[in-house]
Amino acid sequence: MRKRHILGFFDELTRAPAFVFLCAMFLCGAVAGGLTGLIAGEEDSAVHLAALLGTLPQQVGRSVLAAVLWLALPLLCALLRPAALFLSGLCAARGFVLALTVAVGIGQKENLFLSICATGLPAVLSVPALLAACTMVWCASERRGSGKALLQDGRGPYAVCIGLAALSALVRVMFAVLLA
Repeated sequence: MRKRHILGFFDELTRAPAFVFLCAMFLCGAVAGGLTGLIAGEEDSAVHLAALLGTLPQQVGRSVLAAVLWLALPLLCALLRPAALFLSGLCAARGFVLALTVAVGIGQKENLFLSICATGLPAVLSVPALLAACTMVWCASERRGSGKALLQDGRGPYAVCIGLAALSALVRVMFAVLLA
């Protein structure tokens, strides 16, 4: 019996070398953000950044806009040369911010459950969406030399990624409202 994949387009993306590299860059950023957040002091700017990001879920519009902006940035990165450098930097930055937010919450002895629910669970949706979007842009820029190829080949899958990012922001808002 032949194996069937529901989301065949994304199955092909996960086998791309660019996806593996972007995952590695995300993990490097996450390690750096986690270590930075754990050693952050009371008056450190990392604590202020985490506090600023912690207030974001109470503002539904801004939270969704911020989540969708992370998915719009790969299209901007495609316009810059070398696109692969900027896409990998974007993945590392997302990993850094995500891990920093969680680590500062843990380091400040805040509620671990709240930190996991408000940051970690929505990231289960938004991080794969970002990695898939960056991989789509990277592969499209390699195929045709610009991000315009993405507009012709992968509008639907990219829209799915944007929808997942918006959904993750709404999940984060829901947890912020329920646990506040």
